[in-house]
Amino acid sequence: MKRLGLLYLAAQNLRRKPFRSFVTIAIVAIAAGTLFSATLLISSVNRSLEVGMERLGADILVVPEGSQESGEAALITGVPTSFYMERSVADQVAAVQGVDQVSPQLFIESLISSACCTGHVQLVGYDPDTDFVITPWLEQNVDKPLDRDDVVIGSLILANKGETVKFYGHDFNVVGILDATGMGADESVFMTLDAAYAMADESAQDAATALELQPGQISSVLVRVAPGTTIEQVAQRIKTSVPGTLAITANELSRSVTDRLSGFLKGFIVLDIIVWIMALLTIAAIFSMIVNERQREIGLLRAMGGKRGYIFRLMTTEAILLTAAGGLTGILLGGAGMFIFRAVITASLGIPYLWPPLWFFALLVLGTLFLSVVSGVVASLYPAISSSRLEPYAAIRKGE
Repeated sequence: MKRLGLLYLAAQNLRRKPFRSFVTIAIVAIAAGTLFSATLLISSVNRSLEVGMERLGADILVVPEGSQESGEAALITGVPTSFYMERSVADQVAAVQGVDQVSPQLFIESLISSACCTGHVQLVGYDPDTDFVITPWLEQNVDKPLDRDDVVIGSLILANKGETVKFYGHDFNVVGILDATGMGADESVFMTLDAAYAMADESAQDAATALELQPGQISSVLVRVAPGTTIEQVAQRIKTSVPGTLAITANELSRSVTDRLSGFLKGFIVLDIIVWIMALLTIAAIFSMIVNERQREIGLLRAMGGKRGYIFRLMTTEAILLTAAGGLTGILLGGAGMFIFRAVITASLGIPYLWPPLWFFALLVLGTLFLSVVSGVVASLYPAISSSRLEPYAAIRKGE
């Protein structure tokens, strides 16, 4: 007698009970999708922070008192904002012990009618003489400093290199597009401070859209501390030496993001644990039912020459097929959900997001799928062992 194919027989058995198979696949998909989404979110935020902080290149951000949340939001997620202080603050900060380098920046919220964008965007003015954020990128990609009518845009700004964008009635030439960081720089437009002041001066021609900005005003000061100096100590000195300002360290920025994410992730983790436990119990219960329902079938297979190992492998193969299908479904749904709702999640949580590299994505897919299959095998282990131990005659009699 021709031996029945193990995979074929397992697939046919699952097709006989479509609803039960669907329920198993669904609950594994929920567990796998939750795990996949949470891990993808964590890794994407961490990568964004790593790339963004490296691009920022500053140890401390100095902003006016009362502007901490706005300053953090502008840097982390690119939420448009405007706040000002006198440029003399940069000189005061530079004089603080332990400060190695300072560079002022200016934040201006664009008008909603800007030609390049569907809403407000963050305009950032910088000082080419002291800058250590944009200038190194320009040297590698543009090979020339920005002129008064030039801008560099973030990766999410809807414009191409060589095109013209208009802000507050002033036309700017796009000379470069920054690499994606997942942080606020992706939704920002960078220009020189002189260009920003000229734009503000021209905006005065229309009282309805005039900028309330005076030449010499800035929004923040980026600080690099001297080698061998503690960042926290320098930040404290700035707070006490420069009244009316707040000094935010890079660690505080990162911690702010992780704090916002922690509560959300705790809920994800608890939900995922509950769903995985439910999946294990459901698979174990379903395969126990299968053994009871198919005792006659198992007895006939044994009587036809099927050994205990064959019966055991048949049960575990069915579990592998179900959990593999559930794992793949969960990965697809979880990945699609993150892709579709990424903007909503990052905006509601106030976190940056940068997709992980392909190698990490591939490992995450394989790891989630492997965990799903292993969980199915473990849950079906006892029913599979029980079914393999059934004696042919007794199994046939019980199944009648």
